[in-house]
Order: sequence, then C-alpha cells, then structure tokens
Amino acid sequence: MKFRQILLCVVVLFSVLLANCGGNSGTTAPPPGSTRSFAMGFTPWPYDATTTAVDFVYNEIDTQGDIIAHHLDGGIPWQEAHDNVPYPAAVEAELNTRLAKTSMGKRVYLAISPFNGARNDLADYWGTSTNQALPPAWAVRDFDSPEVVLAYTNFARDLINRFSPNYFNLGIEASELAINDLAKYDKYVLFAEQVSTTLRTEFPTVKLMISIGLKSPGSAGAAVINTNLPGLVQHVDLVGASVYPYVFFDHLDKGDPANLPADWLSQLLTVANGKPVAVAETGWIAERLEIPTFGVDILADPGDQNLYVETLFQQAELMQAEFVIWFSFVDYDALWNGVLGQDPVAHIWRDTGLYDQNLISRPSFDTWQRQLAIDLAVGPP
Repeated sequence: MKFRQILLCVVVLFSVLLANCGGNSGTTAPPPGSTRSFAMGFTPWPYDATTTAVDFVYNEIDTQGDIIAHHLDGGIPWQEAHDNVPYPAAVEAELNTRLAKTSMGKRVYLAISPFNGARNDLADYWGTSTNQALPPAWAVRDFDSPEVVLAYTNFARDLINRFSPNYFNLGIEASELAINDLAKYDKYVLFAEQVSTTLRTEFPTVKLMISIGLKSPGSAGAAVINTNLPGLVQHVDLVGASVYPYVFFDHLDKGDPANLPADWLSQLLTVANGKPVAVAETGWIAERLEIPTFGVDILADPGDQNLYVETLFQQAELMQAEFVIWFSFVDYDALWNGVLGQDPVAHIWRDTGLYDQNLISRPSFDTWQRQLAIDLAVGPP
C-alpha cells in the first residue's frame, strides 16, 4: 500500500529526533481461561509527526500486544548492502530507533520489501530518505539479477541478526506483483528461492514467509493468486494475509463486516496449501470513508470496526493463525492533515485506529484487550 512508504519517511525523520455476523462463521472466540493460537500486535506507525506521538505509540503497543511488526517498506540500501559497507545515516538511525524501542523478549515480525510501493518492480533506494530513485546501475536490474539477490540477502542477514525475529517476510504483498506483472513475478520467484535457501540454512529457527493481498473470493485477482502463488509458497514456511476488506473487496455495503463473504479470510488456507498462516496486516475504518478522487464513499462506525475485530479473532482462531497484526494503533488525522498533505491514498487507512485522533479508545480496543488477556497457547519466544 503506497501510503506506508510516505509514512515510513515520517518515522525515519522522527527517529533521528529522539460476533456471529452474516455469512461468517458463527463460532465464537475462545472464552477467558482457554488459550488463543495467535500472538497479537501492531506496527509502530505514529499518529502525528512528533516525538510525542512516536513515543506514545511505541509505549502503548508494547503493553497491548505480545508481538511487534517492523514493516520496512521504503526501499533497500542496495549498493551498501551489496558491498557490505555501512548504510546511510538515515537508515542506521531508523534501525537503531526501532531496536531501542522494542522490548527485550518481545516476539518480532520483521518484513523487508523487495518491491516498490506500486508492487510492480524492484524496491526503490533507501539512502538519505526512503523511496529514492534507484542508482543507474540498479535501475536496469531485475529480481533475478545476481547483484539483487546478493544485496537483499546481505541486508536481510544483517537485520535478522539485529532484530532476532521470529518471522521474516521476504515478500510483502507478493501477490500484487503477480497481478501487476506476471513476468517480473516469475523472476521474483527465482529470487525468493535463492534468498530463502540461504536464510533457512543460516537461520533455521526463523520462520520465512511471504504475504498476500487478499481479494474478494471468486474475483479475477483471487484467481491470479490461486493460480500463481503455489510456486512461491513452496519456498517459505508460513503465508500471511494483508487484508483490508472494507475497501479492497467487492461485497455490497462494504463498511459492514456482516456482509463479508464466508471465506473472506479462510481463502488464505487454499493458497497456503497446508502451511501455517498469519494475518500480517489488517484494519477496519471506524468512521465514514469519503475519497472523491477514487469515487469512494463507505459508511462505517466504531460498532462496525468492533464487529470486524470480533470476526477477525474468530476466524484467526479457526485457522490456527500464528499472529495477527493490526496496522495502525491510533487514527492519524494530524499526520494526514500535516506531513501527508491530505493524500487521498493515505486517507484509506486514516481512521482505522483502536484509538481515535483524540487518543480516546474505541469499543474495538476493549475487545482487543479481552482477547489479549487470553493465554497464548505457545510459550514465550
């Protein structure tokens, strides 16, 4: 999702400064005293471009989850990683801030995207800022170029050593590349095979994964995914879902989770083909979403968001998912009105926080806390 590359720029900058519903299953979430299969957590995206906002989010998600998602989607320091030399200062500042603010013993989901924001080509360059133009030598390379494989593997190795993740995603929304450019996707599969072979040998306890941008079951996009992802899935240990159905699915009255298709999330099991699954990122709006530029007008309120959270937990438990990541902890109206310049793409996820823009919790936050209070079936990492 392109807005997250913009948002990453904000994080880098301030790092330096510091339920039964409709067609869904009627199975209820496990009662207190039993266990849950999945760890629960967030990304540390801030709600404003201030150190106060950055610190607030990090502090809250530390106590409101047992896993943290470090989602690095703003490029790769390609040449430096290839040569095994120090990264640009902005890269180091971001990495060091994340490490300093992640509690010892916290489960970690680490994602480093080899794709650009449009998910149709190689990731941009991460230098003095994120998403810079690729240096000329890198602009002519593709996913299966030996230099690309080497640079990404070196970067992944270094960050795995630093972050000690339980899960490592080497293909954020890899399915989007298959939909956008199948020829490049085929080259990416070759890339993934080589990278995963090396990382699995060097880090046998880290679960390697890719994530899939889920589409409406039965849609053309879902068909592309079902046809082309099996060749990639064989090279990883786990398959994650990137899922925002309120805007990217086709059901009627999209703001009401009661209208979701019965297999809105369980379709992931088909693609995973017996491998474990997780929800790598998700969210649901708690306010009306109006984006005239895109012809979007979706009605939703805090009750709808809460129903989605309840449904999400039910489905994740039925699937025995290993973790669930809610992307944005707080609505980022201030960030959107400020640094993001009211970007219409960023608007899509603006009001998905479990806290609103005034730092007032929503009913979904209470539901989250109740689920978090249930003992995790798997012990500490």
